[in-house]
Amino acid sequence: MNESHTLIASPEQLNTIIDGLADQILGDYAQSPLFVVLLRGGAPFASKLMFSIARQSPDYHPELDYMVVSTYGQDRTASQPVIITDLAPTTSPKGRNIVIIDDVIDQGVTSDFVRELLLSRGAKSVKLAVLVTKSVKGRSSQADYAGITTSDQWLIGMGLDDAKHGHEHYRWSDSIWEIAK
Repeated sequence: MNESHTLIASPEQLNTIIDGLADQILGDYAQSPLFVVLLRGGAPFASKLMFSIARQSPDYHPELDYMVVSTYGQDRTASQPVIITDLAPTTSPKGRNIVIIDDVIDQGVTSDFVRELLLSRGAKSVKLAVLVTKSVKGRSSQADYAGITTSDQWLIGMGLDDAKHGHEHYRWSDSIWEIAK
């Protein structure tokens, strides 16, 4: 990174945080819920979370499916969510406990949309696991499992990208950085 970026969480700090979230989820669910990963941002966090769950409890077999929901597009302003890719046709949320995995919750637009969609499809319960919670006024929902809390700054790394500077820029950094305004 450069001088206009401030480190928020190192790879080591993130590993410790993710191990703690895995422990919480294992404590809440004796059997694996359906994990619904919101791509693209949720992919790095979900991968590390699933490895941590499997390491902590080898007999716990997580089931994952994926959705692509576009909320931000090419800028830094949330808009109405649109489903780009839905769950696999063989995946039914009906009667199941579900944990949505995403990189960040700020306004809660995407997570609220997906939560309501899954509940309308018959999910028994829907919880949200995020790596980052931004302190944002007026958010309608909270994450059930949250790693770190930050101010309402633009962040990059561990799933968080900077589309303003290029397609997928910084999404796969293994640390989280704040971009100076």
